[in-house]
Amino acid sequence: MTGQALTRSELKAACLALLDATAIEHPAGHQGRLAARYLLRTDANERVGLMFEKGDKTQAHLWVESRFVRDFTGHGIESRVYLASALYQPAGDGQKAAYGRHAALQSMRDLAHADLVRFTISEPQQLQQVLEHLAGFDATSKPSAFSRA
Repeated sequence: MTGQALTRSELKAACLALLDATAIEHPAGHQGRLAARYLLRTDANERVGLMFEKGDKTQAHLWVESRFVRDFTGHGIESRVYLASALYQPAGDGQKAAYGRHAALQSMRDLAHADLVRFTISEPQQLQQVLEHLAGFDATSKPSAFSRA
């Protein structure tokens, strides 16, 4: 990265501005200070649900359904896969099963029980790369996971 590193709040503000300019608010709405929920329309007119963690105490995490990003690799963006099959697992011996993801995802029907990827965004350009991939703007990328043959 060139230039001076952004603070966490500056990074999140830049990411939220990018999301506001690129996507619309999800029907589930935003969740106060902790999460922003969005819908992005692809070039193929598919709806992609996105959830961005905007709270002060977390890193800049973007959650997206894994089927839309399975061919998105090699961009140096930290990511973690959350399988639907691992939902509602007990946190420890004798404990009650917990949802296992950010609670703001539960009210998003499209993401609540799907296989997800959580990207940890460290600079706004990384979010831009993900959004371009999702929308299909990058003509040099491999065929997208959501284009149907």
